[in-house]
Amino acid sequence: MTKKLIGPLEELTAATAHLRVYEPLDTFEDWAQSIILRNGQRSASHWDNYENQNLWERTLRDVSDPFPHNEIEHFRSLKVLDYEGNEHTRNCPGQLKARSLLAAKQAEEAIRSEVFDLLVPPAARSANAERVTPEQLAADLTHLHTRTSTWGIPLSWFALFREDDEFEQIHQDDRLMTVRLIVPFEQAVERLAWAVQTLVTYAPQAPLFEELGALGSWLESFDRRSVIELDYGLLAEIVWPDESANDLMHGIQAIEDGDFSTAAAAYRRLTNRWLGPRHLGRAN
Repeated sequence: MTKKLIGPLEELTAATAHLRVYEPLDTFEDWAQSIILRNGQRSASHWDNYENQNLWERTLRDVSDPFPHNEIEHFRSLKVLDYEGNEHTRNCPGQLKARSLLAAKQAEEAIRSEVFDLLVPPAARSANAERVTPEQLAADLTHLHTRTSTWGIPLSWFALFREDDEFEQIHQDDRLMTVRLIVPFEQAVERLAWAVQTLVTYAPQAPLFEELGALGSWLESFDRRSVIELDYGLLAEIVWPDESANDLMHGIQAIEDGDFSTAAAAYRRLTNRWLGPRHLGRAN
């Protein structure tokens, strides 16, 4: 029997950031469009609570099994304005089964096998393999709309954003719960292309170059009318206001200008800013 949680779930949840791509309705299959239209547009906070509740119910099962069982697909929605002031809705699927499987694979690579077998027993993995639909799982894994990062944000993500992009701060009483940055897909891809071109020309050995390339490969499969969102989650309470996007942009610009001392200073600011969250993650 699954235990029902009460109380503030954010107190139990790790500080996890999400990079999401929201696509137009007509890019989804008929079954997905039906769910989107039937469920209407619920708030991001609603889906945050929904996902956290399900996460902890799975975690606290009597038998260790972190995989989703009967959760139906859900879709976040985001309203945006085009350059002419017309409103459009974009959607992002939860893809929980695919994301849970990826998380399990990452855990398997990061921890000892005997510990992994305790957290994700072979029986749970076998049962999950029988529950998933191979075709849908394959489709989700090749077109995953959400990337996650716990106790930090990959520096490559900031290449998509600028300090003057649209953003939303979410408070609960006096507490900052999250900050969400939003940018049109094409604008973000142009920024990423500039960053990649600059590094391939002037600093191809930089570790960031490979990360930017992987990010670009991920984005290639999405519709150009999409919108990209960086959701800080509980990291916002630790780092906001955050100058990371600005520092990364100025650092890459300095590399393009041949000013490597300024670029190094920007990189130090970036890495030092995220040391605190990383240390908190290790402590937890």
